[in-house]
Amino acid sequence: MGKTIKTIFHLSDIHIGESGVSLGDFREVIEGIEKRSPHMTSPLILITGDLTGEGLREEYEAFADVVNGIETPLVMVPGNHDERNYGAAHFEELFGERFKTYEDESIALYAADSSEPDNDAGHVGRVKYNEIHDYLGGAKEKVRIFALHHHLIPVPNTGREHNVVEDSGAVLGLLDRVQCSLVLSGHRHVPWMWNLNDMIVYTTGTLLSRRVRGATTQVHTLIELSKTDVTFTLVEKSGSASLFSRAELRPDVLG
Repeated sequence: MGKTIKTIFHLSDIHIGESGVSLGDFREVIEGIEKRSPHMTSPLILITGDLTGEGLREEYEAFADVVNGIETPLVMVPGNHDERNYGAAHFEELFGERFKTYEDESIALYAADSSEPDNDAGHVGRVKYNEIHDYLGGAKEKVRIFALHHHLIPVPNTGREHNVVEDSGAVLGLLDRVQCSLVLSGHRHVPWMWNLNDMIVYTTGTLLSRRVRGATTQVHTLIELSKTDVTFTLVEKSGSASLFSRAELRPDVLG
């Protein structure tokens, strides 16, 4: 692997308020990341949705109590569970816009809200296509990253497919045209990686939900980026870590 230029702590599907999910466990994970961050290269926390179980005010407030005030830069978007009970209103009040961007000297990240009220299926929407194109397409000589809650490509070992992003073909085509290097998502509670036209498409597992599939357990992903490749390491709730995958980034990322 080349020299690390960016470290991303990728969390998803936390489900605060869901039966069996401990707010104390979430606080412990965040505190652990905060302790590790000063020793990492350019750290960022990315949370790709399902912060809550039912989108309720008290769930959002409990989540906010843990993440507010942390020193590591944080980007997050809602998921389908967060849109239940019109939870988007709480998200916007507590965390701002549902579509976000983040850029530094190494990466350009566009994070999209792919959720809709009371609908488990995902949708990005063509109203955002030009914005995504202009933002990522203009990020020359940087690793271009697109993040969302829902998956753009079906994930093995997760049962029948019902709610892949409805406009996934259009979104994938757009991301390929702007030479996006990395797509990050959650939703299916199972870690998986695809390589599509030299674009790495990665789905992380659930952080705390008991609704895991097969032998999968609760994890978040430590992502280490260089200018030439990316490494995914799974970190279990217990803190133990194991290498999941490593892949080369598309060579045209340098512009």
